[in-house]
Amino acid sequence: MRCRTVDDIAREALRIIDEESSVHPEPRAEFFFRGESKNHQSDYDDEPLGTAFQSLLDRKGLVEYERDLYQEAMRLNVASFEEDRTMVERVARMQHYGLPTRFCDMSTNVFLSAHFACGGGGECADKRDNGRDGFIRVMKVRSDRIKSFTSDIIIAISHLPLVTSENVKPSQERGLGYLTYEVKNNRPGFLSEDDDKDIGKQLREEIQHVWAFKPMMNSRRIRRQDGLFLAFGCGDNKKSLEPTFSPSDYDNPSAPSDGIKQVGYIRIAAEAKKDIRKQLRYFCIEAESVYPELSNVCEELDNRFMEIKNEEEK
Repeated sequence: MRCRTVDDIAREALRIIDEESSVHPEPRAEFFFRGESKNHQSDYDDEPLGTAFQSLLDRKGLVEYERDLYQEAMRLNVASFEEDRTMVERVARMQHYGLPTRFCDMSTNVFLSAHFACGGGGECADKRDNGRDGFIRVMKVRSDRIKSFTSDIIIAISHLPLVTSENVKPSQERGLGYLTYEVKNNRPGFLSEDDDKDIGKQLREEIQHVWAFKPMMNSRRIRRQDGLFLAFGCGDNKKSLEPTFSPSDYDNPSAPSDGIKQVGYIRIAAEAKKDIRKQLRYFCIEAESVYPELSNVCEELDNRFMEIKNEEEK
């Protein structure tokens, strides 16, 4: 089905969730949505949207520059991170502002995800209506895979930007020595392999998975985009995990995407994106509320009134 209205999107979301809940009932599992303005898995929208997706850092092939990206973001705009007390908060903020990181955000609000799938999210006018169908991934996350933002594994993943690729070897004993050193500098109570071999082994195993966590609501933008993040760990030399998010790996403890799967997707017709963006405004889903910074508000107003002008001139 190619959705053409907000009503179509809501009905399709409920259909997918109801179908999954009836076939695989899990009272404590949660459902989330992720909107994408095109099928990133294929150059052709008529091919099915795959379950696999990566963090923006992996998708852009910038893992070897992860440390440089983080350091330059801090150096050039340190004032933006003054209120962030932890690495988790800093990386989450960087991700929300478009820096490629290991975090990937999802939302509990299907209409918010539709906003992104229809070219919202600060995209300039010549890109938002790209002639491509939009997609909303419907994800299911098992409760034991949802961590706190204070969890050791989430904190460890957030510190990976401080360590070079050659110093990350989770397959080897003491292969995360450099990483745990950096974590301890920021969190003295963090336990490493030097403190407890079992804890070190657990950390090496867990960092080779994808985890979900709910962030601290420390900014208007993060509060508005209510949901959670996926935190992508890595293999040796920060190699991508290539998680499948497939149903077959959902109950496979050795799979990187254990406990997290895509249960379906909602497809939005390319030619309907503009009308759906207008409809979403009645639900208070618009760029100036999702991205409340002045520069984004001004850009959205410019785009909106250019659309009105073009329509009136037809």
